Amino acid sequence: MDNFTKGLHLAARYLASRMYTSREIYDRLRRKGYDEETSEQIVGRLIEEKLLDDARYAEFYVADGVNLGQKGEYRIRQELLRKGVAPVLIDRAFENADVDFDAALRDYVEQRLRVTEITDYKDLMRFKAALARRGYSPSEIRRVLDEYDFDFADKQ
Repeated sequence: MDNFTKGLHLAARYLASRMYTSREIYDRLRRKGYDEETSEQIVGRLIEEKLLDDARYAEFYVADGVNLGQKGEYRIRQELLRKGVAPVLIDRAFENADVDFDAALRDYVEQRLRVTEITDYKDLMRFKAALARRGYSPSEIRRVLDEYDFDFADKQ
């Protein structure tokens, strides 16, 4: 069995367990010792055979990120860029996504407020920072948190 075929079988084994982006497969093949040209040929073949599809991957990733991971748009965007998905495909995935970021943020805030006690302004700022790290914009955070009554005597 030649090097190309071995690499193709290896990539197929990776794809049997979960979806990957083209760059993730390419990087895995390179780490396993396949040269640049062979890795590119394998990825090209997988794309031709429709076993790799970054656009579809991005659409699923957006939906899962919002519905399961309760992540905001910014964080999902950054994660997809790190995985090698082209910005145009990411934009298209967000346009086609049937997700409600505000509802996901509200659900997450409800969950966190059940276990997180916010007793002063500093706690509220920490909570907002945690939401920002999840990828929500300041305006989204403000819009959702304005629905709650946080009344502190020491607003500094």
